[in-house]
Amino acid sequence: MPSTCKSLINRSWKFTYGDPSGATEPGYDDSDWYDIGLPHSFGQPYFMEAGFYVGRGVYRRDFVVEHPDKRVALEFQGVFQDAEVYVNGHHVGRHLGGYTAFEMDVSEAVRPGINQLTVRVSNEWNPRLAPRAGEHVFNGGIYRDVSLIVSEKVRFAWYGTAVTTDGNRVEIATELVNDGDTPFEGQLDAVVSLDGVELATVSAHISLEAGEATTHRTQLLLDEVRQWHPATPVLYQLDQRLSNGEQASTTFGFRTVEFTTDGGFFLNGEHYLINGANVHQDHAGWSDAVSHAGIRRDVAMIKECGMNFIRGSHYPHHEQFAAECDRQGLLFWSELHFWGVGGHDAEGYWNASAYPPHKEDQAEFEESCMRALAEMIRVNRNHPSIIVWSVSNEPFFTDAQVMPEAKKLITRLVDLAHQLDPTRPAAVGGAQRGGFDQLGDLAGYNGDGAALFHQPPWPSLVTEYGSAIENRPGVYGPRYTDGVEIEHAWRAGIALWCAFHHGSIITDMSRMGFIDYFRVPLRSYYWYRNKLRGIEPPVWPREGTARALRLSSDTETIGTDGTDDAYLRVELVDESGAVISDERTVTIEVLEGGGLFPTGTSIELPVVDGIGAIEFRSHYAGVNVLRASAEGLEPATLTILATGGPEWTGQPRKLPSGPPSLRYRPGSERLLSANRPVFSSGSPAHNVTDYSTEHGWSGEWVRVDLEGAWRLRRIEVRFGEGADVPFVIETDDGAQVAAGLTGGGPARVELDALLAHEVWVRFPAGPAELIEVRVYGH
Repeated sequence: MPSTCKSLINRSWKFTYGDPSGATEPGYDDSDWYDIGLPHSFGQPYFMEAGFYVGRGVYRRDFVVEHPDKRVALEFQGVFQDAEVYVNGHHVGRHLGGYTAFEMDVSEAVRPGINQLTVRVSNEWNPRLAPRAGEHVFNGGIYRDVSLIVSEKVRFAWYGTAVTTDGNRVEIATELVNDGDTPFEGQLDAVVSLDGVELATVSAHISLEAGEATTHRTQLLLDEVRQWHPATPVLYQLDQRLSNGEQASTTFGFRTVEFTTDGGFFLNGEHYLINGANVHQDHAGWSDAVSHAGIRRDVAMIKECGMNFIRGSHYPHHEQFAAECDRQGLLFWSELHFWGVGGHDAEGYWNASAYPPHKEDQAEFEESCMRALAEMIRVNRNHPSIIVWSVSNEPFFTDAQVMPEAKKLITRLVDLAHQLDPTRPAAVGGAQRGGFDQLGDLAGYNGDGAALFHQPPWPSLVTEYGSAIENRPGVYGPRYTDGVEIEHAWRAGIALWCAFHHGSIITDMSRMGFIDYFRVPLRSYYWYRNKLRGIEPPVWPREGTARALRLSSDTETIGTDGTDDAYLRVELVDESGAVISDERTVTIEVLEGGGLFPTGTSIELPVVDGIGAIEFRSHYAGVNVLRASAEGLEPATLTILATGGPEWTGQPRKLPSGPPSLRYRPGSERLLSANRPVFSSGSPAHNVTDYSTEHGWSGEWVRVDLEGAWRLRRIEVRFGEGADVPFVIETDDGAQVAAGLTGGGPARVELDALLAHEVWVRFPAGPAELIEVRVYGH
């Protein structure tokens, strides 16, 4: 075998919910467990429910080791969020943190031949582990790839190569490790190439004592370089080889980035306007267990509409995401999961304070943030698409008594980012409240931040705008808010909230994408594509009754190692093949083959505006024959060939039908409006939800965006002193809940769990003074 062998082990896993006693022992009988492949989520099948399974699950499979004298390790690209790993019954390690990759050395636990691997996983909320809060969902599981790595004892450290560029110079820092019992004397060769053509080489003598680890530094000069840019995403390759046969390959690019206070963003020395969108990682049915192919399509859809930037909201994404941005040409904002959502006095769930309010939890929590930031940077540092490390999203959603500690942590994280990678700025994402914007190199403003901060004294980017709740097909038009559509020389750019519908613990916040959960665009997507690329929108499906079904796929062939899938599209069409805006349920079944939908061998797919879609994958090789059917229409069939791995011969298997329980956001009443975005006539009215001053705001209307649909129990509005003028309090779509005169004192409205996303205060007779708006509910 080659000296280094890294192989995916995504196939042939057993899984069960809970944590059965004895399951880590090699002889444990798991024959009654579910048969699954990776990536896998506790929540499968998942379709944007606000609730999700919270608890434990156990994964088991065998793997073969042919050369136990070598170093043997396991690589996990992501497990949410507490993983304990056992090999042959021996506990080999634990990893805390759900969004970053990690490696475990299992050399001492393996034996020749068949070895047994067990992973105990928990997604239970932990007050000492980031994230403590967030508007996503937190389905557990081994939801990214797992690989077996077999290498020599003298080796390259895991993700141990850092490449930086300066002009035409390539600077290489390579971490080398000698895990053996004897010294090593040998040679390290490095080659830089472009499109397979060698451009420069360098060699060095290496000496390592037994047990020693060191960083070897060298550099190469190229005669000329081609810069990486979204329009020309040129990627170079560094191949390194030790004389014992160990090899390492690293992809990198030449580019420079600079964020300025007055001039915006500069890429390769030229001004470049950022225009992009936020992206969560989960897909319809599969939850966050997304294939590489699904990641590739997501990046391609953002590129296709003419945008040039993706913000990875709000956690480190799979390394494949940055790799696809490299290849396809999109700037990428990589973000840490120090995250807030508006929690207050809500320990026990992901709507808690972003920073721990209890002293005994704080040190471990801070360590989890520092560790995760280091892991994010180590794995992703060579990707030219990444232009910034963000250390947070909206950390101001922290209980008031520990706000100073949250700011100190932000400063520590910024300093660590500088230490680990001085070539990129460290941003504070979601910094529009509480003075967090001054703590990093770059401030990301969400919501009303675009209106509040005009030409701040530091570089800035609008990291979120346009939070519109909308179902497909939606409205053909932009989602600009409060001056976002105006280009300012000092602003680096803008990012839409958000690209794709996604799961959320906050009702309706999940439906804010300009592409739906099934990866079918809303009409606003085509508006942006028309504006940015000049492509006319498609002909919208006409109203009518469908006469036929059409079933298609983006590929005829898929791999079976867990990284690939097929994107299926079903359409309701008329006699000429034109899509008809007919809405009905279509059932797709696997008639032949070993492939699966997230629901198993069949799926009932909602078809909206004549179109439905789903991803289909297989861990077995062979022909898959699929049939789509709907009442009153002739079925349509499709064939997908799966290649690689074991052949499907009709093996018996037990498929999961879904999680045993769902946990929803706790329903205790709390203050919902604190620090929420505020939009208004005239001057900014952010003080009405900041509750930091008695100074009033004057104008004709104020809209408080609760950033998701909540069940409202009470609204309290306090007016300034002065003229007695009429006021009206409304919720979504102009629904009036109260009216009166400001001279009557504070207004208080009791509500019976009214579901609403916004609260408006209007003064129909002219401007009046408003001091604060408080909205309570759950």
